[in-house]
Amino acid sequence: MIPISISSTNTVFNFTHWSDDFALEQFLAGATTRPDAGFSGIVEGTVQIDADYNIAASFCTPKYPSGYGKEKEILLATHGIGPGREHWNSAYKPETYNFVQHAIDRRYSVFFYDRLGCGLSSKLSGYEAQLSQGIAVLRELATIVRGGQYTGAIGMPSKLALIGFSYGSYITHFTITDTPDIADAVVLTGIGLNTTGVNGNGLLRSFAPRIASAQKEKRFAQLDSGYLSWADILAMTLNYFYYLNYEVAAAEYTERKKQAFSIGEFLTFNGGFYGNYDASRFTGSALAITAETDYIVCDGYSPGIYDEPADTYYRNAKKFVKHLVPEASHNINFHKNAPATYGVILDFLSENM
Repeated sequence: MIPISISSTNTVFNFTHWSDDFALEQFLAGATTRPDAGFSGIVEGTVQIDADYNIAASFCTPKYPSGYGKEKEILLATHGIGPGREHWNSAYKPETYNFVQHAIDRRYSVFFYDRLGCGLSSKLSGYEAQLSQGIAVLRELATIVRGGQYTGAIGMPSKLALIGFSYGSYITHFTITDTPDIADAVVLTGIGLNTTGVNGNGLLRSFAPRIASAQKEKRFAQLDSGYLSWADILAMTLNYFYYLNYEVAAAEYTERKKQAFSIGEFLTFNGGFYGNYDASRFTGSALAITAETDYIVCDGYSPGIYDEPADTYYRNAKKFVKHLVPEASHNINFHKNAPATYGVILDFLSENM
């Protein structure tokens, strides 16, 4: 466990907390009503939060030194909504789906962690946990890693790259906009910076959220009603997978390993309440990579909306590359072509970090 202290400016939501799935469904029905219906808003301001937490993390490094210090280049990985840190370290067919193993084979070291509220990290109310806290956590972890803490014999890294998936990519992106000198490179997977591609109402409906503690997974039993999960594996595959290019067994594995997400995270998913998307102060290298038919961040089809405003936001990057993964949807780590996707990421880092 890594003890951290963070400060964040949180959005304050004014809706009533629900006690069962029926009340939750009524909230979702109101929250996804068309904008011109005149319903009351759900935001009433912001509040400063200062708190101490414990973050569960793993650090993996090549077994033997490369002889030229490559293992001192560290990738700091942040998972998204739904998975925990296992997203990066799959026990199912690791030769295909395990990003950490692929990165170590290329002589990188990888630091990956459970986001606040997930896995073994500290829990807080699901009505409170949101994007701004995720940014504060990543900023603190990046500072810790850059200082050579919790990295064993590797010590201080020679280079640091931040890599995210989905919600974790938005955390990563906004961390870079706020503190552009914190990393040498950034890799954003499962991200769309054109907000017209995120159909928030459609996602709330297609996830069909349920209160996590009321579901069968015992690990969710102690969470408050602000933590949710999708209804079943089919709701998950609708949002995360592309038919015929994934193994059902891989989808079943991700379903077994799923983590609950907070309503606060879902409502702040792509930074709608956070504000500053402009990453023009970042002068390192950046890769934005998502699926050609990403259901979550590109409303099912990425070409035509993926280039802008991403190019503008990263206009001063040393190198900015965009890549669309063919025949895949949002969870690119668990499609059959994951090894090729990992190759794109690791080649980019090798050439540009």
